[in-house]
Amino acid sequence: MQSPAAGSCPETWTVGARLTPGTGEAFGADANLQAVASGTWVATGAQVVLPEAGTYDLSADCFSHINATTPWAVAINARLFNVASGTPVPGTTRRIQFGNINDPGGGTVMALQNAGSLNTSLTVTGPTTIRLEGQRQHVGFNDSTQASLAGPRLGFTKVAD
Repeated sequence: MQSPAAGSCPETWTVGARLTPGTGEAFGADANLQAVASGTWVATGAQVVLPEAGTYDLSADCFSHINATTPWAVAINARLFNVASGTPVPGTTRRIQFGNINDPGGGTVMALQNAGSLNTSLTVTGPTTIRLEGQRQHVGFNDSTQASLAGPRLGFTKVAD
């Protein structure tokens, strides 16, 4: 075997490899928001681990369901929560659905659904667990009889070291 001609190949090679995933996603179970007091945040089970320090783009999708007897006013909210620090991810709380149905006669049973999403960038200093949470907020009139945040999906893509 002959060595390559002078100048045709570098004499020193550097091989690089990414040992942690640059992307990931998780799907969670539906979160029953009716089983807890209004204003209580509930984990959906959609949870990811950002594997290393860096900046990540995070995206979440879900749909909400509210069932109530008129008149009613109820909202469904979603947010990302940093499990490691025990704090919400700043700027990620989103109103997924709001219903304010003031039926003059009252007594009409209504069920409404809506889809929602949220996106943000987050810089972390090491491995960090992030989860998607939902909340029912009773605003006025009757409270809901059913409320859920369903079909939750949470994903990440690393965009910078």
